[in-house]
Amino acid sequence: MSNTYGGWNPQDPYRGQNPESRRGQGANPHAQQAQAARDPYGQDPQPQDPQPGRARPTQPQPFDPYGPRDPYGRPANPYGRPDYQPQQRPEQRDGQPGVWGQLPGHSQAPQPQQAPPGTPQRFQEPPAQGLPQYSPVSGAEHRSGTDEPPTIGSAWRWGWSAFGASWGVWVLMSLLLGLAQLAVVLLFTPSIVDGIVNAADPAAVDAAQAAGQTLEARGLAAAGTAVCFLLQALLYAGAIAATRTRKVRFRDFFVLRGFAGLVGYAVITGALGFAGTVVPMVGWLVQVVFTLLLLPVPFLLLKGVGFGKALGGGIGLVLSHVGTALAVFGIFAALALASLFTCGIGLVVVAPAMLLVGAYLVQRWTGESVQG
Repeated sequence: MSNTYGGWNPQDPYRGQNPESRRGQGANPHAQQAQAARDPYGQDPQPQDPQPGRARPTQPQPFDPYGPRDPYGRPANPYGRPDYQPQQRPEQRDGQPGVWGQLPGHSQAPQPQQAPPGTPQRFQEPPAQGLPQYSPVSGAEHRSGTDEPPTIGSAWRWGWSAFGASWGVWVLMSLLLGLAQLAVVLLFTPSIVDGIVNAADPAAVDAAQAAGQTLEARGLAAAGTAVCFLLQALLYAGAIAATRTRKVRFRDFFVLRGFAGLVGYAVITGALGFAGTVVPMVGWLVQVVFTLLLLPVPFLLLKGVGFGKALGGGIGLVLSHVGTALAVFGIFAALALASLFTCGIGLVVVAPAMLLVGAYLVQRWTGESVQG
């Protein structure tokens, strides 16, 4: 039969206690009353040591079905025995102790990985219930941040990557604009045409060269240089568009913001070219220095910056990053000289790639992001 009396036998008058501790109490009722007053829960007091100072032998404690008691004599578990466990059916027994709800023969749910000791715990906010989940924005991971300083390596990699993304458009526009610039040069320098036509006549060639040294001829050539820059500004516009979309289309080359400022910069370019032809050495040095200082100006003008602010801002950017500007200018000059061995065909690739490098640097120098 099952035990329904709290873990003790009802026929046991001592309730499972050691009968030795109760022996001798029935002979003296007054001693029993005093004992009950001192111990209302039926526990025996500690016996007095007749010989103090001598180690007492340890006596086993009587068995208490209610487990340990608090200092006041009350049982710690007044609702039953602490070692009581209800009987379970075989199918309800836990096949793996310590895992709640796991039945034998069923797969165990994956347990979360525990962090190694000493690792600081971070609070993870549970996902909100009922809220829609949105996918990340397409292309956002490819956008270069503004916290990393721009370098020549990153500009070089991005420039060639952007060129490869739309290489067909870049090559076609470079080829068309190159042919247009060649036509402008021949139109604004008639002495070159006379020398080519009369190449078999040395006297005619000498006369054509002498005609090209006049101030009128040099001024006309400077005007041709300004027109050539306006044609090249189309490639600048494509490079600025590539920093926003990476892939460019034909219409992106014809979005010329700040066209009046571009005309003013073309006049400066023509004046520098005129100075370079009038004073051979000093003029050429002045042309190189000002070309280097004004490298970011076309990009700033195409971004909508005013002419005066673009001039001052472009010079300030170059002076702030003079090492990078010198390196880029030197790389472009070296590639341009190397393209002479291909009769200028290499400029169809070199020119747009270097303009893309310059656009990347200007965007990053001004604190704007670049589409990667």
